[in-house]
Amino acid sequence: MNILAIDVGGTYIKYGIYDMNSQTLGTTDKRETPMSGLEEFLQVITEIKEVAGDVNGVAMSMPGTIDSNSGFVYQGGTLQYNNRQNLAEQLRKKFGYPVTIENDARCAALAELWKGSLKGIQNALVLVIGTGIGGAIIQNGQIYKGSHLYAGEFSAIFTKDISKYGEDAVFGRQVSIPYFVERCSKKLGKKLEGPELFAMLEKGCPDLQEDFHKYLSNFALQLFNLQIAFDPEKIVIGGGISKNKFFVKNLEQYVESFYKKIPLQVVHSLGVCKFGNSANLLGAVRHYLGLNNMLGE
Repeated sequence: MNILAIDVGGTYIKYGIYDMNSQTLGTTDKRETPMSGLEEFLQVITEIKEVAGDVNGVAMSMPGTIDSNSGFVYQGGTLQYNNRQNLAEQLRKKFGYPVTIENDARCAALAELWKGSLKGIQNALVLVIGTGIGGAIIQNGQIYKGSHLYAGEFSAIFTKDISKYGEDAVFGRQVSIPYFVERCSKKLGKKLEGPELFAMLEKGCPDLQEDFHKYLSNFALQLFNLQIAFDPEKIVIGGGISKNKFFVKNLEQYVESFYKKIPLQVVHSLGVCKFGNSANLLGAVRHYLGLNNMLGE
């Protein structure tokens, strides 16, 4: 039995095929995420399914507030055209086999709890950095979703005055990698891609050092706030940027520098997701297997 895992992000839709033992079969590929609306989105998902060939089910990871039992999307996060849509039901009818959907950050948390850096950990936070910042709260070894499925929506935390800063007032916008790249591109007067930008930063580009300092300082401050609010054993970050050793090293340094400035002795631990950019895919498979009573452990 093969499962098509699909991770829908604000920029790309990644996908890969997994077997019942959660082993990936073949190379993961990606498509650009449609921005025009639901119809184009469903068309792209259908095209991905056709490329995947003979599979027995679809396991999806997506942004937004999602009832993971039914696949109903209350609000689509960065993809607002998915609001109030039961995408799992629509795709089940279209494909003729099981389709499951879970929030992207919770998928990353499931993967890390199952086989990754949080195995055996009881209390933790997972932050998936991308177009925004996905969040998941783990309490007593289980994902805590809250009374209205909002728990872990760290991207929506306001850290500044909305009337003055607008969209930049929220945490998700401030640590968004695409928006950071966009801001740096505007400053330099040329379009940059993420890898190019971080290569320039690693070489010590003088024109961008202040921007990087502000980014990391704010991120470190908010990580402290989350540590104090939830007191986790560990905070781990995921998303593509978590595989950039230069970025992770600098973030860790800024975090430690912040803790040295405060009078409190706070036990803390910051790490990265073992599965990096693939955590959402593996977690979607874990959710699919659990919801369909197919876990072998």
